[in-house]
Amino acid sequence: MSTHAPSIWSLPGLVVHHDTPVRMRDGVTLATDIYMPDRGGPFPALLLRTPYDKGDATETTYAHAAWYAQHGFAALSQDVRGRWQSGGDFVPFASEAADGHDTIAWIAAQPWCSGKVATYGFSYPGATQMLAAPGAPPALAAMAPAMTGSSYCEGWTFRAGTFELAFILGWVAALARDQAIRAGDLDAAEELTGLVATPSLLHEIVPLRAGMPAVLSRYAPYLHDWMAHPEYDSYWKRFSPIEGYSEMRAPGLHIAGWYDSFLTGTLENFEALSKIGGARQRLIVGPWYHMPWSQHVKEADFGSEARNIVDDLQLKFFSRVLLEGKPDDESPTVQLFVMGEDRWITAESWPPPPRETRTLFLASDGRANSLSGAGRLTPDPPAADARMDALPCNPLFPVASVGGRSCCFADAAPMGPADQRCQEIRTDVLVYTSEPLDQDLHVIGYPQVMLHLATDTPSADVIVRLTDVHPDGRSLPVSDGVYRLRAGEADGGKVARTEIRMSPTAICFRAGHRIRLTITGSDFPARDRNPNNGASGLDATWSDFRIATQMLFHNTASASRLALPVA
Repeated sequence: MSTHAPSIWSLPGLVVHHDTPVRMRDGVTLATDIYMPDRGGPFPALLLRTPYDKGDATETTYAHAAWYAQHGFAALSQDVRGRWQSGGDFVPFASEAADGHDTIAWIAAQPWCSGKVATYGFSYPGATQMLAAPGAPPALAAMAPAMTGSSYCEGWTFRAGTFELAFILGWVAALARDQAIRAGDLDAAEELTGLVATPSLLHEIVPLRAGMPAVLSRYAPYLHDWMAHPEYDSYWKRFSPIEGYSEMRAPGLHIAGWYDSFLTGTLENFEALSKIGGARQRLIVGPWYHMPWSQHVKEADFGSEARNIVDDLQLKFFSRVLLEGKPDDESPTVQLFVMGEDRWITAESWPPPPRETRTLFLASDGRANSLSGAGRLTPDPPAADARMDALPCNPLFPVASVGGRSCCFADAAPMGPADQRCQEIRTDVLVYTSEPLDQDLHVIGYPQVMLHLATDTPSADVIVRLTDVHPDGRSLPVSDGVYRLRAGEADGGKVARTEIRMSPTAICFRAGHRIRLTITGSDFPARDRNPNNGASGLDATWSDFRIATQMLFHNTASASRLALPVA
Protein backbone atom coordinates (compact mmCIF):
# COMPACT_ATOMS: atom_id res chain seq x y z
CA MET A 1 0.00 0.00 0.00
CA SER A 2 1.25 3.48 -0.83
CA THR A 3 3.12 5.25 1.93
CA HIS A 4 3.57 8.41 -0.12
CA ALA A 5 0.98 11.17 -0.15
CA PRO A 6 0.09 12.64 -3.55
CA SER A 7 2.13 15.75 -4.35
CA ILE A 8 2.62 18.23 -7.18
CA TRP A 9 6.00 19.34 -8.48
CA SER A 10 5.86 22.48 -10.66
CA LEU A 11 8.70 23.27 -13.03
CA PRO A 12 9.06 25.74 -15.88
CA GLY A 13 7.10 24.16 -18.72
CA LEU A 14 6.29 20.98 -16.80
CA VAL A 15 4.05 19.87 -13.95
CA VAL A 16 4.42 16.51 -12.22
CA HIS A 17 1.76 14.80 -10.11
CA HIS A 18 3.47 12.23 -7.90
CA ASP A 19 1.66 9.21 -6.41
CA THR A 20 -1.75 10.00 -7.80
CA PRO A 21 -4.11 7.22 -6.62
CA VAL A 22 -6.02 5.50 -9.44
CA ARG A 23 -8.87 3.41 -8.11
CA MET A 24 -9.52 -0.04 -9.57
CA ARG A 25 -12.92 -1.76 -9.77
CA ASP A 26 -12.25 -3.73 -6.57
CA GLY A 27 -11.27 -0.65 -4.57
CA VAL A 28 -7.48 -1.13 -4.75
CA THR A 29 -5.59 2.03 -5.69
CA LEU A 30 -2.54 2.07 -7.94
CA ALA A 31 0.05 4.81 -7.47
CA THR A 32 0.70 6.78 -10.65
CA ASP A 33 3.09 9.59 -11.59
CA ILE A 34 1.81 12.02 -14.24
CA TYR A 35 4.06 14.32 -16.28
CA MET A 36 2.42 16.95 -18.50
CA PRO A 37 3.00 20.40 -19.98
CA ASP A 38 2.18 23.20 -17.56
CA ARG A 39 -0.18 24.90 -19.99
CA GLY A 40 -2.51 24.09 -22.83
CA GLY A 41 -4.29 20.81 -23.16
CA PRO A 42 -6.11 18.61 -23.05
CA PHE A 43 -3.33 16.17 -23.99
CA PRO A 44 -3.22 12.65 -25.38
CA ALA A 45 -1.76 10.30 -22.80
CA LEU A 46 1.06 7.76 -22.84
CA LEU A 47 0.90 5.04 -20.20
CA LEU A 48 3.69 2.81 -18.91
CA ARG A 49 2.63 0.23 -16.29
CA THR A 50 5.59 -1.39 -14.54
CA PRO A 51 6.52 -3.66 -11.62
CA TYR A 52 10.00 -2.10 -11.50
CA ASP A 53 9.16 1.15 -9.64
CA LYS A 54 7.37 3.92 -11.48
CA GLY A 55 10.03 6.41 -10.38
CA ASP A 56 12.39 4.78 -12.84
CA ALA A 57 10.18 5.74 -15.74
CA THR A 58 12.99 5.18 -18.25
CA GLU A 59 12.77 1.40 -17.83
CA THR A 60 16.57 1.45 -18.56
CA THR A 61 15.96 2.01 -22.28
CA TYR A 62 13.43 4.77 -22.92
CA ALA A 63 13.71 8.52 -22.55
CA HIS A 64 12.23 9.74 -19.29
CA ALA A 65 8.49 10.43 -19.14
CA ALA A 66 9.37 14.12 -18.82
CA TRP A 67 10.82 14.02 -22.35
CA TYR A 68 7.56 12.74 -23.81
CA ALA A 69 5.63 15.35 -21.82
CA GLN A 70 7.73 18.10 -23.38
CA HIS A 71 6.50 16.89 -26.78
CA GLY A 72 2.86 17.52 -25.98
CA PHE A 73 1.76 14.38 -24.11
CA ALA A 74 0.63 13.54 -20.63
CA ALA A 75 3.07 10.74 -19.77
CA LEU A 76 2.10 8.40 -16.94
CA SER A 77 4.15 5.81 -15.09
CA GLN A 78 2.24 3.46 -12.77
CA ASP A 79 3.27 0.82 -10.24
CA VAL A 80 1.29 -2.33 -11.02
CA ARG A 81 -0.81 -3.96 -8.32
CA GLY A 82 1.12 -5.06 -5.26
CA ARG A 83 4.38 -3.38 -6.25
CA TRP A 84 6.13 -0.41 -4.65
CA GLN A 85 3.56 2.31 -3.86
CA SER A 86 0.47 0.54 -5.23
CA GLY A 87 -2.02 -1.41 -3.16
CA GLY A 88 -3.09 -5.02 -3.48
CA ASP A 89 -1.16 -8.25 -3.88
CA PHE A 90 1.26 -8.93 -6.72
CA VAL A 91 0.70 -12.09 -8.73
CA PRO A 92 2.49 -11.78 -12.09
CA PHE A 93 0.13 -11.35 -15.06
CA ALA A 94 -3.05 -12.16 -13.09
CA SER A 95 -4.51 -8.63 -12.74
CA GLU A 96 -2.97 -6.80 -15.67
CA ALA A 97 -5.98 -7.05 -18.00
CA ALA A 98 -8.54 -5.62 -15.57
CA ASP A 99 -6.16 -3.08 -14.04
CA GLY A 100 -5.02 -1.94 -17.48
CA HIS A 101 -8.63 -1.45 -18.60
CA ASP A 102 -9.50 0.51 -15.46
CA THR A 103 -6.42 2.72 -15.73
CA ILE A 104 -7.04 3.54 -19.40
CA ALA A 105 -10.68 4.41 -18.65
CA TRP A 106 -9.62 6.58 -15.69
CA ILE A 107 -7.08 8.50 -17.79
CA ALA A 108 -9.54 9.12 -20.61
CA ALA A 109 -12.05 10.61 -18.15
CA GLN A 110 -9.61 13.20 -16.74
CA PRO A 111 -10.10 16.83 -17.81
CA TRP A 112 -6.44 17.11 -18.84
CA CYS A 113 -6.75 14.15 -21.26
CA SER A 114 -7.93 14.47 -24.86
CA GLY A 115 -9.62 11.09 -24.59
CA LYS A 116 -6.84 9.25 -26.43
CA VAL A 117 -4.45 6.92 -24.63
CA ALA A 118 -1.45 4.91 -25.88
CA THR A 119 0.61 2.35 -24.00
CA TYR A 120 4.31 1.54 -24.19
CA GLY A 121 6.98 -0.45 -22.35
CA PHE A 122 9.16 -3.52 -22.82
CA SER A 123 9.43 -6.92 -21.14
CA TYR A 124 6.86 -7.11 -18.31
CA PRO A 125 5.51 -3.64 -19.20
CA GLY A 126 5.04 -5.11 -22.66
CA ALA A 127 2.98 -7.86 -21.06
CA THR A 128 0.80 -5.30 -19.27
CA GLN A 129 -0.06 -3.88 -22.69
CA MET A 130 -0.74 -7.16 -24.44
CA LEU A 131 -2.98 -8.35 -21.60
CA ALA A 132 -4.94 -5.08 -21.44
CA ALA A 133 -5.40 -4.77 -25.23
CA PRO A 134 -8.22 -7.35 -25.69
CA GLY A 135 -11.54 -5.59 -25.16
CA ALA A 136 -9.79 -2.40 -24.06
CA PRO A 137 -11.78 0.83 -23.65
CA PRO A 138 -12.24 2.80 -26.91
CA ALA A 139 -9.75 5.34 -25.57
CA LEU A 140 -6.86 2.94 -26.31
CA ALA A 141 -5.64 4.49 -29.55
CA ALA A 142 -2.24 2.81 -29.95
CA MET A 143 0.25 0.51 -28.25
CA ALA A 144 3.99 -0.11 -28.51
CA PRO A 145 4.81 -3.44 -26.82
CA ALA A 146 8.52 -4.22 -26.96
CA MET A 147 10.51 -7.39 -26.27
CA THR A 148 7.66 -9.29 -24.68
CA GLY A 149 5.93 -12.65 -24.91
CA SER A 150 2.98 -14.16 -26.73
CA SER A 151 2.58 -16.65 -23.87
CA TYR A 152 4.05 -16.74 -20.39
CA CYS A 153 4.46 -20.50 -20.58
CA GLU A 154 6.23 -21.28 -23.86
CA GLY A 155 8.95 -18.78 -24.67
CA TRP A 156 8.90 -17.18 -21.22
CA THR A 157 8.99 -19.80 -18.43
CA PHE A 158 9.62 -22.86 -20.61
CA ARG A 159 11.06 -23.44 -24.07
CA ALA A 160 10.37 -26.66 -25.97
CA GLY A 161 10.11 -28.66 -22.76
CA THR A 162 13.07 -27.06 -20.99
CA PHE A 163 12.84 -24.69 -18.02
CA GLU A 164 14.29 -21.21 -18.54
CA LEU A 165 16.40 -21.61 -15.44
CA ALA A 166 18.71 -18.58 -15.34
CA PHE A 167 16.09 -16.08 -16.42
CA ILE A 168 13.20 -17.28 -14.28
CA LEU A 169 15.17 -17.81 -11.07
CA GLY A 170 17.07 -14.54 -11.41
CA TRP A 171 13.95 -12.54 -12.28
CA VAL A 172 11.83 -14.07 -9.53
CA ALA A 173 14.57 -13.58 -6.91
CA ALA A 174 14.72 -9.88 -7.81
CA LEU A 175 10.94 -9.55 -7.64
CA ALA A 176 10.90 -11.34 -4.28
CA ARG A 177 13.60 -9.04 -2.89
CA ASP A 178 11.45 -6.03 -3.73
CA GLN A 179 8.47 -7.63 -2.00
CA ALA A 180 10.53 -8.29 1.13
CA ILE A 181 11.58 -4.63 1.17
CA ARG A 182 7.93 -3.63 0.74
CA ALA A 183 7.00 -5.84 3.71
CA GLY A 184 9.77 -4.36 5.87
CA ASP A 185 11.43 -7.78 6.17
CA LEU A 186 15.01 -6.59 5.88
CA ASP A 187 16.57 -9.93 6.83
CA ALA A 188 14.74 -11.59 3.97
CA ALA A 189 15.67 -8.72 1.65
CA GLU A 190 19.34 -9.22 2.50
CA GLU A 191 19.12 -12.97 1.89
CA LEU A 192 17.38 -12.46 -1.44
CA THR A 193 19.90 -9.80 -2.44
CA GLY A 194 22.59 -12.44 -1.94
CA LEU A 195 20.73 -14.78 -4.30
CA VAL A 196 20.40 -12.04 -6.91
CA ALA A 197 24.11 -11.21 -6.62
CA THR A 198 25.22 -14.87 -6.72
CA PRO A 199 22.72 -16.63 -9.00
CA SER A 200 24.75 -19.84 -9.11
CA LEU A 201 23.45 -20.52 -5.60
CA LEU A 202 20.03 -20.99 -7.20
CA HIS A 203 21.22 -22.74 -10.35
CA GLU A 204 22.93 -25.52 -8.41
CA ILE A 205 19.93 -26.45 -6.25
CA VAL A 206 19.05 -30.15 -6.67
CA PRO A 207 16.23 -31.11 -6.62
CA LEU A 208 15.17 -27.73 -7.89
CA ARG A 209 11.47 -27.60 -7.03
CA ALA A 210 11.75 -29.05 -3.53
CA GLY A 211 14.98 -27.23 -2.78
CA MET A 212 13.84 -23.65 -3.36
CA PRO A 213 14.91 -21.43 -0.44
CA ALA A 214 12.06 -20.79 1.99
CA VAL A 215 12.48 -17.03 1.61
CA LEU A 216 11.92 -17.30 -2.15
CA SER A 217 8.82 -19.44 -1.68
CA ARG A 218 7.49 -16.94 0.86
CA TYR A 219 7.81 -13.84 -1.32
CA ALA A 220 7.28 -15.47 -4.74
CA PRO A 221 4.83 -18.35 -4.14
CA TYR A 222 3.71 -18.23 -7.77
CA LEU A 223 7.04 -19.81 -8.81
CA HIS A 224 5.76 -23.18 -7.59
CA ASP A 225 2.60 -22.73 -9.64
CA TRP A 226 4.67 -22.10 -12.75
CA MET A 227 6.78 -25.20 -12.15
CA ALA A 228 3.62 -27.26 -11.67
CA HIS A 229 2.39 -26.31 -15.16
CA PRO A 230 5.13 -27.06 -17.72
CA GLU A 231 2.55 -27.37 -20.50
CA TYR A 232 0.34 -24.66 -21.98
CA ASP A 233 -2.85 -25.54 -20.11
CA SER A 234 -5.84 -23.73 -18.58
CA TYR A 235 -3.59 -22.24 -15.90
CA TRP A 236 -1.64 -20.26 -18.51
CA LYS A 237 -4.56 -19.58 -20.82
CA ARG A 238 -6.15 -17.35 -18.17
CA PHE A 239 -3.53 -14.71 -18.92
CA SER A 240 -2.08 -15.27 -22.36
CA PRO A 241 -1.95 -12.76 -25.25
CA ILE A 242 -2.50 -15.64 -27.68
CA GLU A 243 -6.02 -16.12 -26.33
CA GLY A 244 -6.94 -12.47 -26.87
CA TYR A 245 -5.61 -11.69 -30.34
CA SER A 246 -9.06 -11.54 -31.94
CA GLU A 247 -10.14 -8.80 -29.51
CA MET A 248 -7.16 -6.48 -30.00
CA ARG A 249 -8.06 -3.43 -32.06
CA ALA A 250 -5.33 -0.81 -31.52
CA PRO A 251 -2.57 -0.09 -34.03
CA GLY A 252 0.72 -1.44 -32.76
CA LEU A 253 4.43 -0.75 -32.97
CA HIS A 254 6.21 -3.99 -32.01
CA ILE A 255 9.90 -3.71 -31.07
CA ALA A 256 12.25 -6.69 -30.90
CA GLY A 257 15.95 -7.56 -30.78
CA TRP A 258 17.78 -10.39 -32.54
CA TYR A 259 19.44 -11.37 -29.24
CA ASP A 260 16.42 -10.89 -27.00
CA SER A 261 15.01 -13.83 -25.07
CA PHE A 262 11.46 -12.88 -26.11
CA LEU A 263 12.23 -12.35 -29.81
CA THR A 264 9.96 -15.15 -31.02
CA GLY A 265 7.05 -14.02 -28.85
CA THR A 266 7.25 -10.44 -30.10
CA LEU A 267 7.26 -11.62 -33.72
CA GLU A 268 4.32 -13.95 -33.05
CA ASN A 269 2.35 -11.01 -31.66
CA PHE A 270 3.07 -8.94 -34.75
CA GLU A 271 2.31 -11.74 -37.19
CA ALA A 272 -0.96 -12.73 -35.53
CA LEU A 273 -2.32 -9.21 -35.19
CA SER A 274 -1.33 -8.41 -38.78
CA LYS A 275 -3.27 -11.42 -40.05
CA ILE A 276 -6.42 -10.38 -38.19
CA GLY A 277 -6.64 -7.46 -40.58
CA GLY A 278 -7.71 -4.80 -38.08
CA ALA A 279 -5.55 -1.84 -37.15
CA ARG A 280 -2.15 -1.60 -38.83
CA GLN A 281 0.76 -3.27 -37.05
CA ARG A 282 4.42 -2.38 -37.50
CA LEU A 283 7.59 -4.25 -36.57
CA ILE A 284 11.09 -3.01 -35.73
CA VAL A 285 13.88 -5.55 -35.05
CA GLY A 286 17.30 -4.27 -34.04
CA PRO A 287 20.53 -6.17 -33.23
CA TRP A 288 19.95 -5.68 -29.49
CA TYR A 289 19.70 -7.97 -26.51
CA HIS A 290 17.16 -7.43 -23.75
CA MET A 291 18.74 -4.35 -22.21
CA PRO A 292 20.20 -1.88 -22.75
CA TRP A 293 19.70 -1.14 -26.47
CA SER A 294 22.93 0.02 -28.03
CA GLN A 295 25.17 -0.41 -31.05
CA HIS A 296 27.58 -2.20 -28.69
CA VAL A 297 26.15 -5.66 -28.04
CA LYS A 298 28.45 -7.97 -26.06
CA GLU A 299 31.54 -8.40 -28.29
CA ALA A 300 30.04 -6.79 -31.39
CA ASP A 301 29.87 -3.18 -32.50
CA PHE A 302 27.05 -2.95 -35.05
CA GLY A 303 27.83 0.64 -35.98
CA SER A 304 26.05 3.93 -35.47
CA GLU A 305 22.89 2.79 -37.26
CA ALA A 306 22.33 0.30 -34.45
CA ARG A 307 22.08 2.95 -31.75
CA ASN A 308 18.89 3.14 -29.69
CA ILE A 309 16.34 4.77 -32.01
CA VAL A 310 13.23 3.59 -30.20
CA ASP A 311 12.23 6.91 -28.61
CA ASP A 312 12.33 8.68 -31.96
CA LEU A 313 10.27 5.90 -33.55
CA GLN A 314 7.73 5.95 -30.75
CA LEU A 315 7.43 9.72 -30.73
CA LYS A 316 6.74 9.76 -34.46
CA PHE A 317 4.22 6.92 -34.10
CA PHE A 318 2.37 8.47 -31.15
CA SER A 319 2.40 11.95 -32.70
CA ARG A 320 0.89 10.63 -35.91
CA VAL A 321 -1.87 8.64 -34.25
CA LEU A 322 -2.65 10.69 -31.15
CA LEU A 323 -1.68 14.29 -31.92
CA GLU A 324 -2.49 14.40 -35.64
CA GLY A 325 -5.29 11.86 -35.46
CA LYS A 326 -4.13 10.14 -38.64
CA PRO A 327 -3.54 6.45 -39.42
CA ASP A 328 0.04 5.29 -39.13
CA ASP A 329 0.41 4.45 -42.81
CA GLU A 330 3.47 6.41 -43.91
CA SER A 331 6.19 4.37 -42.22
CA PRO A 332 7.41 0.94 -43.44
CA THR A 333 5.50 -2.05 -42.10
CA VAL A 334 8.69 -3.91 -41.20
CA GLN A 335 12.16 -2.52 -40.47
CA LEU A 336 14.94 -5.06 -39.94
CA PHE A 337 18.55 -4.53 -38.98
CA VAL A 338 20.75 -6.81 -41.09
CA MET A 339 23.78 -7.84 -39.07
CA GLY A 340 27.01 -8.23 -40.99
CA GLU A 341 26.06 -5.36 -43.30
CA ASP A 342 24.99 -3.33 -40.26
CA ARG A 343 22.18 -1.48 -41.95
CA TRP A 344 18.39 -1.25 -41.87
CA ILE A 345 16.14 -2.65 -44.58
CA THR A 346 12.37 -2.54 -45.01
CA ALA A 347 9.84 -5.22 -45.90
CA GLU A 348 6.10 -5.54 -46.32
CA SER A 349 5.72 -8.55 -44.03
CA TRP A 350 7.48 -10.84 -41.59
CA PRO A 351 9.13 -13.07 -42.50
CA PRO A 352 9.83 -11.67 -45.96
CA PRO A 353 9.46 -14.36 -48.64
CA PRO A 354 12.86 -16.01 -49.24
CA ARG A 355 14.42 -16.02 -52.69
CA GLU A 356 15.50 -19.60 -52.10
CA THR A 357 16.19 -22.14 -49.38
CA ARG A 358 19.88 -23.01 -49.13
CA THR A 359 20.44 -26.56 -47.82
CA LEU A 360 23.68 -27.55 -46.15
CA PHE A 361 24.20 -31.17 -45.12
CA LEU A 362 25.97 -32.31 -41.96
CA ALA A 363 28.96 -34.53 -42.71
CA SER A 364 32.00 -35.99 -40.97
CA ASP A 365 34.19 -39.07 -40.79
CA GLY A 366 32.41 -40.07 -37.59
CA ARG A 367 34.26 -37.58 -35.41
CA ALA A 368 32.63 -34.16 -35.52
CA ASN A 369 33.38 -33.60 -31.85
CA SER A 370 34.91 -30.20 -31.02
CA LEU A 371 36.76 -27.67 -33.15
CA SER A 372 39.48 -30.28 -33.63
CA GLY A 373 37.03 -32.69 -35.25
CA ALA A 374 36.07 -33.35 -38.84
CA GLY A 375 32.51 -31.94 -38.91
CA ARG A 376 31.52 -30.17 -42.12
CA LEU A 377 28.55 -28.27 -43.57
CA THR A 378 28.44 -29.02 -47.25
CA PRO A 379 26.02 -28.54 -50.16
CA ASP A 380 26.77 -32.10 -51.29
CA PRO A 381 24.28 -34.82 -50.26
CA PRO A 382 25.75 -37.43 -47.89
CA ALA A 383 27.08 -40.83 -48.87
CA ALA A 384 25.07 -43.99 -48.17
CA ASP A 385 27.73 -45.34 -45.81
CA ALA A 386 28.55 -42.11 -43.97
CA ARG A 387 29.50 -42.73 -40.35
CA MET A 388 27.41 -41.49 -37.46
CA ASP A 389 28.63 -39.02 -34.81
CA ALA A 390 28.40 -39.75 -31.08
CA LEU A 391 27.36 -36.96 -28.71
CA PRO A 392 27.69 -37.60 -24.95
CA CYS A 393 25.93 -35.41 -22.42
CA ASN A 394 26.76 -35.49 -18.71
CA PRO A 395 24.29 -33.48 -16.55
CA LEU A 396 26.99 -33.18 -13.90
CA PHE A 397 29.26 -31.39 -16.39
CA PRO A 398 26.90 -29.50 -18.70
CA VAL A 399 27.92 -27.30 -21.61
CA ALA A 400 27.92 -23.71 -20.37
CA SER A 401 25.63 -20.98 -21.69
CA VAL A 402 27.77 -18.37 -23.40
CA GLY A 403 25.95 -15.55 -25.15
CA GLY A 404 22.94 -15.89 -27.40
CA ARG A 405 19.34 -15.15 -26.48
CA SER A 406 19.10 -14.93 -22.73
CA CYS A 407 17.66 -12.55 -20.18
CA CYS A 408 18.41 -10.52 -18.24
CA PHE A 409 21.37 -11.10 -15.97
CA ALA A 410 24.70 -11.06 -17.79
CA ASP A 411 26.63 -12.75 -14.99
CA ALA A 412 24.15 -15.64 -14.83
CA ALA A 413 23.70 -16.42 -18.52
CA PRO A 414 25.66 -14.05 -20.76
CA MET A 415 23.66 -12.44 -23.55
CA GLY A 416 24.46 -11.46 -27.10
CA PRO A 417 27.11 -12.30 -29.70
CA ALA A 418 29.76 -13.86 -27.47
CA ASP A 419 32.56 -15.98 -28.94
CA GLN A 420 31.53 -19.65 -28.68
CA ARG A 421 34.98 -21.20 -29.05
CA CYS A 422 35.41 -21.62 -25.30
CA GLN A 423 32.64 -24.25 -25.49
CA GLU A 424 33.25 -25.47 -29.04
CA ILE A 425 36.59 -26.93 -27.92
CA ARG A 426 34.71 -29.51 -25.82
CA THR A 427 34.35 -33.00 -27.24
CA ASP A 428 30.72 -33.15 -26.08
CA VAL A 429 29.93 -30.50 -28.69
CA LEU A 430 29.40 -31.50 -32.33
CA VAL A 431 30.81 -28.84 -34.66
CA TYR A 432 29.95 -28.61 -38.37
CA THR A 433 31.59 -25.81 -40.35
CA SER A 434 31.30 -24.75 -43.98
CA GLU A 435 34.09 -23.75 -46.33
CA PRO A 436 34.73 -19.99 -46.51
CA LEU A 437 31.99 -18.30 -48.52
CA ASP A 438 33.03 -17.01 -51.93
CA GLN A 439 30.32 -14.32 -51.84
CA ASP A 440 28.00 -12.68 -49.34
CA LEU A 441 25.00 -14.73 -48.21
CA HIS A 442 21.92 -12.96 -46.81
CA VAL A 443 19.83 -15.08 -44.44
CA ILE A 444 16.55 -13.56 -43.21
CA GLY A 445 13.89 -15.59 -41.45
CA TYR A 446 13.80 -18.84 -39.51
CA PRO A 447 16.63 -21.34 -40.11
CA GLN A 448 15.48 -24.96 -39.87
CA VAL A 449 17.43 -27.99 -38.73
CA MET A 450 16.51 -31.58 -39.57
CA LEU A 451 18.33 -34.14 -37.45
CA HIS A 452 18.20 -37.94 -37.31
CA LEU A 453 18.97 -38.98 -33.74
CA ALA A 454 18.97 -41.98 -31.45
CA THR A 455 19.72 -41.96 -27.72
CA ASP A 456 20.44 -44.63 -25.11
CA THR A 457 18.39 -42.85 -22.41
CA PRO A 458 14.64 -42.23 -22.03
CA SER A 459 15.16 -38.50 -22.55
CA ALA A 460 17.82 -36.13 -23.89
CA ASP A 461 18.16 -32.49 -24.90
CA VAL A 462 19.17 -31.21 -28.31
CA ILE A 463 20.58 -27.68 -28.44
CA VAL A 464 21.48 -26.30 -31.87
CA ARG A 465 23.29 -23.05 -32.51
CA LEU A 466 24.07 -21.27 -35.78
CA THR A 467 27.17 -19.09 -35.70
CA ASP A 468 29.01 -16.69 -37.98
CA VAL A 469 32.69 -17.67 -38.05
CA HIS A 470 34.88 -14.67 -38.79
CA PRO A 471 38.21 -14.94 -40.62
CA ASP A 472 40.02 -14.48 -37.28
CA GLY A 473 38.22 -17.55 -35.88
CA ARG A 474 35.58 -15.84 -33.71
CA SER A 475 32.37 -17.85 -33.68
CA LEU A 476 29.48 -15.48 -32.92
CA PRO A 477 25.95 -16.84 -32.43
CA VAL A 478 23.11 -15.63 -34.67
CA SER A 479 20.35 -18.22 -34.12
CA ASP A 480 19.54 -21.11 -31.78
CA GLY A 481 16.99 -23.81 -31.08
CA VAL A 482 16.19 -26.38 -28.42
CA TYR A 483 14.24 -29.60 -28.23
CA ARG A 484 13.76 -32.07 -25.38
CA LEU A 485 13.46 -35.64 -26.62
CA ARG A 486 10.95 -37.54 -24.51
CA ALA A 487 10.55 -41.20 -23.71
CA GLY A 488 9.76 -43.24 -26.80
CA GLU A 489 10.99 -40.72 -29.35
CA ALA A 490 14.59 -41.77 -29.90
CA ASP A 491 15.47 -44.34 -27.23
CA GLY A 492 15.38 -48.12 -27.44
CA GLY A 493 17.14 -48.22 -30.80
CA LYS A 494 14.73 -45.84 -32.55
CA VAL A 495 16.00 -43.14 -34.87
CA ALA A 496 13.96 -39.97 -34.47
CA ARG A 497 13.55 -37.48 -37.28
CA THR A 498 13.70 -34.23 -35.31
CA GLU A 499 12.85 -30.88 -36.86
CA ILE A 500 13.79 -27.70 -35.01
CA ARG A 501 12.74 -24.25 -36.14
CA MET A 502 15.52 -22.02 -34.91
CA SER A 503 15.19 -18.46 -33.71
CA PRO A 504 14.77 -15.87 -36.46
CA THR A 505 17.62 -13.74 -37.68
CA ALA A 506 18.68 -11.27 -40.34
CA ILE A 507 22.36 -11.53 -41.18
CA CYS A 508 24.73 -11.18 -44.05
CA PHE A 509 27.38 -13.88 -43.82
CA ARG A 510 30.21 -12.01 -45.52
CA ALA A 511 32.48 -13.45 -48.15
CA GLY A 512 35.42 -15.16 -46.43
CA HIS A 513 33.30 -16.05 -43.37
CA ARG A 514 32.17 -19.57 -42.57
CA ILE A 515 28.79 -20.85 -41.40
CA ARG A 516 28.81 -23.15 -38.38
CA LEU A 517 26.21 -25.35 -36.73
CA THR A 518 26.89 -26.79 -33.29
CA ILE A 519 24.87 -29.43 -31.44
CA THR A 520 25.03 -30.07 -27.72
CA GLY A 521 23.00 -31.96 -25.15
CA SER A 522 22.87 -29.15 -22.57
CA ASP A 523 22.86 -25.38 -22.23
CA PHE A 524 23.34 -24.55 -18.55
CA PRO A 525 22.28 -22.40 -16.77
CA ALA A 526 20.13 -20.86 -19.49
CA ARG A 527 18.11 -24.08 -19.31
CA ASP A 528 17.62 -26.66 -16.59
CA ARG A 529 19.70 -29.82 -16.65
CA ASN A 530 17.92 -32.81 -18.12
CA PRO A 531 18.63 -35.85 -15.91
CA ASN A 532 18.18 -37.94 -19.11
CA ASN A 533 16.35 -40.70 -17.20
CA GLY A 534 12.87 -39.51 -18.14
CA ALA A 535 12.26 -37.57 -14.92
CA SER A 536 11.55 -33.85 -14.84
CA GLY A 537 14.59 -31.67 -14.50
CA LEU A 538 12.67 -29.76 -11.83
CA ASP A 539 12.43 -32.81 -9.55
CA ALA A 540 15.56 -34.80 -10.37
CA THR A 541 17.98 -35.66 -7.59
CA TRP A 542 21.73 -36.11 -7.99
CA SER A 543 21.25 -39.88 -8.18
CA ASP A 544 18.84 -39.47 -11.12
CA PHE A 545 21.44 -37.95 -13.43
CA ARG A 546 22.55 -40.23 -16.27
CA ILE A 547 24.96 -39.65 -19.11
CA ALA A 548 23.09 -39.71 -22.40
CA THR A 549 24.83 -40.78 -25.57
CA GLN A 550 23.12 -39.51 -28.69
CA MET A 551 23.95 -40.85 -32.14
CA LEU A 552 23.55 -38.39 -35.00
CA PHE A 553 23.06 -39.90 -38.45
CA HIS A 554 23.91 -38.14 -41.69
CA ASN A 555 23.84 -40.76 -44.44
CA THR A 556 21.69 -40.98 -47.55
CA ALA A 557 18.76 -42.58 -45.71
CA SER A 558 19.00 -40.22 -42.73
CA ALA A 559 20.35 -36.96 -44.08
CA SER A 560 20.68 -34.43 -41.26
CA ARG A 561 20.73 -30.92 -42.66
CA LEU A 562 20.43 -27.18 -42.14
CA ALA A 563 18.02 -25.11 -44.26
CA LEU A 564 18.65 -21.37 -44.55
CA PRO A 565 16.10 -18.85 -45.89
CA VAL A 566 18.15 -16.82 -48.36
CA ALA A 567 16.93 -13.28 -49.03
